[in-house]
Amino acid sequence: MAHFTVVVETELPADEAWRRLLDLRAHTRAIPLTTLRGEVLTADGLRAGSRFVARTAVGPVGFDDRMVVDQISPPALESAGTARIRKEGNVVRGQIDLAVVPTGRGSRVEWDQVIRVRPLPAALDPVVALVARLAYGTTIRRLLRG
Repeated sequence: MAHFTVVVETELPADEAWRRLLDLRAHTRAIPLTTLRGEVLTADGLRAGSRFVARTAVGPVGFDDRMVVDQISPPALESAGTARIRKEGNVVRGQIDLAVVPTGRGSRVEWDQVIRVRPLPAALDPVVALVARLAYGTTIRRLLRG
């Protein structure tokens, strides 16, 4: 599996950064060719066991990235918010560990992910990690901008 980490410092307070990152409706606007759907799509509604799907497609050709929230705990005044989201699709598998840490100047987002893209061979994991880090970094920054 490929592994990458994205760290972004923001002037947003931790609770606002958390809300923006986990407003899954905003992901549809921020990620090209992708639409998210699920019963709950807002940060305040997500719970352990929540399921959602990101459909990436061009016309009829695409794939579903099925995800489930394994653990979620929003940030408090001086403590980090954390979430673990498992990817269990046929094409994309892996795990996201998200932390939003309050800082003196706002907050720090730490997005740590392992990803397996089928049917790519493991030998391409370094390329997958590089491309994914760039794509996720762009998306995280876009979401934080609102």
